[in-house]
Amino acid sequence: MDYLFQNCQQLQVFIMERSYLAPLVYIGLSALLTMCFVPRTLLMLVAGICFGAFWGSLWVLISSMLSSFVSFIIARRFARDWVEKLFIKRAWFHRLQQVTLHSGFHIILVTRIAYMVHFGSVSYASGLLNIRLSSFLWGTFWGILPGTLIFLFSIQNIGCRLWDEGINLSSEATYRIVIISFLLVCVSFVPWWVQRKKITRKS
Repeated sequence: MDYLFQNCQQLQVFIMERSYLAPLVYIGLSALLTMCFVPRTLLMLVAGICFGAFWGSLWVLISSMLSSFVSFIIARRFARDWVEKLFIKRAWFHRLQQVTLHSGFHIILVTRIAYMVHFGSVSYASGLLNIRLSSFLWGTFWGILPGTLIFLFSIQNIGCRLWDEGINLSSEATYRIVIISFLLVCVSFVPWWVQRKKITRKS
């Protein structure tokens, strides 16, 4: 790899010039692998190195939304009735269904931002509950948007810098690492802020 490509930019140009189908292949494979519980972080890493921050973010968002939609539909179409029959007599299940019906967007938003559960698991589980499809998709989009942009920007500006410069990072790259770390900390507080705002509205 080092022999063929001296830096990330050469690799990205090579991929885009040699195959216009590369984004479509990535989107399809990434969506399929996410549905099969492959870590989304690994797939984002591949996108950042191969396509760069901007295009990588776009392809990751498209593939993530595609896998979310398909997983949700599969769970709702083929497994929801069976789950409801299984837990029909459970009081906690009825309470859960009520909560997800009225707070589906906030639940998905917080779960996606906090990354508390595997991405694919959230999609399948959402299809089994009373979460509206629109709430699920909007919650997913706004939930993954900040982390996706920050992560892909990190790969472009840290991972590729390490490749280009080795371990001797410039002062500019060091500053970017500090800024990205700060942004990641800020994003981690978003679920807490959303939950607090929701509680304040109720009171």
